[in-house]
Amino acid sequence: MIDAQRTVLVAATDPDAVAEYRSWLTGAYRVETTTDGTDALARLEAVDVALIGRGLRTADGTVVARAVERRGAGHAMAVLRGDDEPDRDRTVAVKLTEPVSNATLCETVDRLLCRVRYDELIDECAALAAGDAPENAETDTDRDTLEGDRLEELLGTVDALLDGFDGEDFRAAFGTCTYGESTRVEGVRERS
Repeated sequence: MIDAQRTVLVAATDPDAVAEYRSWLTGAYRVETTTDGTDALARLEAVDVALIGRGLRTADGTVVARAVERRGAGHAMAVLRGDDEPDRDRTVAVKLTEPVSNATLCETVDRLLCRVRYDELIDECAALAAGDAPENAETDTDRDTLEGDRLEELLGTVDALLDGFDGEDFRAAFGTCTYGESTRVEGVRERS
């Protein structure tokens, strides 16, 4: 579990499944639910992770999934699909075949939130590297010390996240790994 302040959107066709997924996730996250594609699109700005089914009313699940993909880094998605549905989502990294177990759903959301957190940390590292220092530093020396301390803290957190990543996570983050390839990636500090 990453953060109880994170929001997960469950948008699927079966109201019973939506209610069940909500009950599984509610203890760990804020959960938004809908069976309507237009409603899902309206809620996207306020969520960190979206679980999207294909047969939504009004806007199709494909439209919603593409909207999540356009949002880019800092947002993650898994596509929910039935056992009998063809695999139309070649570009989507995470697909869940329904019915989904509690453990699988929670593990998937946790993994997706790790990816979101990684994106946020990398953005913050880049901002520090670009010189976006805290406003409360009194001198250049204070600012440099604060930046250095914060960067060290960020790199430690990034390394801890990287320890839990596998090839699938890196493909999602960078799109450079080969499918099915076992990946052991160096920590940030190991590369310097």
